[in-house]
Amino acid sequence: MKALEGKNVIITGGSLGIGLAVAKKCVEDGARVAIGARNETDLANALEELDAIAPGQVSHKLDVADDASVAAFVAHCEKEMGALHGLVNCAGIYGPIGATPNVDLGAFVQAIQVNFLGTVRMCQVVAPKLVANAEGKKKIVNFSGGGAASPFPNYSAYATSKVAIVRFTENLSLELADDGVEVNCIAPGFVVTRLHQQTAAAGADAAGAGFFEKTQKMVEDGGVPPDKAANLSAMLLSSVGNGISGKFLAAPWDAWDQPEFRERLMNEKNFCTLRRIDDKGFFEKK
Repeated sequence: MKALEGKNVIITGGSLGIGLAVAKKCVEDGARVAIGARNETDLANALEELDAIAPGQVSHKLDVADDASVAAFVAHCEKEMGALHGLVNCAGIYGPIGATPNVDLGAFVQAIQVNFLGTVRMCQVVAPKLVANAEGKKKIVNFSGGGAASPFPNYSAYATSKVAIVRFTENLSLELADDGVEVNCIAPGFVVTRLHQQTAAAGADAAGAGFFEKTQKMVEDGGVPPDKAANLSAMLLSSVGNGISGKFLAAPWDAWDQPEFRERLMNEKNFCTLRRIDDKGFFEKK
C-alpha cells in the first residue's frame, strides 16, 4: 500500500514550481489531489501532468487573497473528493523589492494578503473539514521561506509574511492538537521559480545585501531541487509523520528522513521551533 493511499489532499499554488512538485509526489504516493491557482492555463497544464500519473485528479481556480474564492474552491474540492485529509499551502508571491521606505505600501499589503493571510484563510476554512473526518490523523503543511529564520533586507513584505507563517503554524498546532490535526511548516530552500525573475528585474541596487548576485549564481547552478520540499511534505502528510506537529523544517538541510531526527521532532518541545536564543539553552527537563 502506498504511503498516501486513500488520502484526499488540497494543494494551493499547485500549478507550478514547488506546489506542482508536491502535487506530483502526493499522487505518486497514492493520494488524490486538488490543486488551486489563479492562472487557469497553468492549472489545465498541471492537471494534465497529474492525470498522466494517475487519472481523476482535481483542479479549480483559486485566489487565496479572496474569501469567496477560497470558499468556492474548498466547496468544489469537497464535492469532487469527499472527505478531506490534508492541506498544503504553497501559494505565494515575493511582493515589492527594495528598502521599506521606498516600496509601494499597497504591494506590501498584497504580499501579506497572499502569503500570510492566504494561508490563514485556507486553514480557517479547511481545518473544520479535516476535523469532521474522524479517521486517523489529519495534516496541514504550510510553506515558510526566506526571511523566516534570519533577516532578508529589501524583501521585507515577503520575509515578514513568511516568519508570520511559522508562528501561526506553532499556534495552530496547539489549537488543533485535541482534534487530531497536526500542523507543520517547511522552508524549501532556494528553489528556482518564477519569483526570482523579479530579483533579476529589480537589479543589484534594488535587491541589495548581495541577494542579486546570489540569485544569479543559484539560478545558474540550478538551486535546490523542488523534490526535497515535495518529499518532506509527503512524509508529513503520511503516517510516518504522525506525532510531528508545530515544527519549522528546512527541506534541504534538516535530516528529516532519519528516524533519529524524527524522534527528536516528536519528543523535544523546542526543537525546530522559532525561539530566542540569547544566553539561553532550550533543554527538556528529564
